[in-house]
Amino acid sequence: MKKLTTLVLAAGLVVSAFAGSASAGEFKPVLQFAEEFTYGDAGYKSQENFNATTRIRFGFDYVASEDLSATILFQYGGYSWGTNNDAKFTRDPNADLRMRLAYIDWTLPNSDVKVRMGRQAVVAPSYAFGSAVLDGRADAVSVNGNINENISLGLAWLRLDSEQGLPNDGRKDADAVMLNAEFAYDGFKVAPWAMYAYKDTAAMSYAPAKMLPYEANSFVVGASAELNMFDPFVFAVDALYSNVSYDDMPAGLEDSLDGFYVAAKASYKFSNGVAALGGWYATGDDDTNNDNGFVLLDGGFSASTILFGDNIIGCDDYNTMFNNDSPFGTWGVIAEYAGFSFLENLSHTARVVYLQGTADKDIEDRDLFRKPTEDDTLIEVDFNSTYQIYKNFSATLELGYVFVDQDNVQEEQDDIFRSALTFVYKF
Repeated sequence: MKKLTTLVLAAGLVVSAFAGSASAGEFKPVLQFAEEFTYGDAGYKSQENFNATTRIRFGFDYVASEDLSATILFQYGGYSWGTNNDAKFTRDPNADLRMRLAYIDWTLPNSDVKVRMGRQAVVAPSYAFGSAVLDGRADAVSVNGNINENISLGLAWLRLDSEQGLPNDGRKDADAVMLNAEFAYDGFKVAPWAMYAYKDTAAMSYAPAKMLPYEANSFVVGASAELNMFDPFVFAVDALYSNVSYDDMPAGLEDSLDGFYVAAKASYKFSNGVAALGGWYATGDDDTNNDNGFVLLDGGFSASTILFGDNIIGCDDYNTMFNNDSPFGTWGVIAEYAGFSFLENLSHTARVVYLQGTADKDIEDRDLFRKPTEDDTLIEVDFNSTYQIYKNFSATLELGYVFVDQDNVQEEQDDIFRSALTFVYKF
């Protein structure tokens, strides 16, 4: 706790220093406190669990001009209540103070091309349910610009891993390059994109296939489209193909793996909320356990609260059942009604998700939440409510239940219940 206090005080001194020279630019402090209380039953560890969690984010934007600015954002936690001394904090991996964002924005002179350098949000295009490959933060350099009023281009280099180990450990470097474009016209838009990723033998920062400890080259090509010319009807589609090729693989193991994913969603905006219906399909492993060649950096697929982690903090054992918010190896159908309200400042979202695995039912690895098979069926029902107590202070209650049905297993996973009450203060 002393470490956090010292760093907060230091941040305060930095704030004061910038505030005292406000004439040199515009200083914008950022602060967010989130307090979450969760209770779950069954879940991944098949046990009941109550958890109280705090997460703190603080930092600032400093805008020198419209062509030059800097952003710093720290995060502390979330840490579980009860670990309230220094010794316990150092043992809690979720309680570390870490740099969440740290980047410089600048414009190439005499142009409209924007450059961002440092730890930043990096997102692959998606119009349906969030990117299945990348929707997170990375140390990167990104360049974005407009060709004209309808066409924009983006290029990013991501340093995914870099650690020189002992001579026998192998190198741990991993990098990715992503190129994306958006063609936006009245009534529709299309966003094609492509990514190439390379990893050394020991790098594990991204998860191609089974994260095998061999040198690998990967590529992903994808496209998203949205049709809104019939507003309030809106239609969205995401699709991608992924391939991973390994070098110097032992005999008997496949050295080239691939997979594809497609998702679609139709929505209609009423005066009191948005109704949506959609679904997705992604290939899964065959009975040889090695047919999945998806590249997954930091997915942001957010189709449900429990199975895919569409929640506020989620510092418990009952959120994001599927690794990295990934739909790969599953297919599903979603129906939801979002943002409807009957009382001022109180809104709700109701959702039902049906999901099955796409891995072969005879696969040896039967971990439900890593490789669901054709015999695994899950139905999730969510009801989430948010009350805006004050302008900068809100409370959200998340309630979710997952019905689990498995065949041909010695011990079935129990049904899952998760509830979370989260208070967020930010300015």
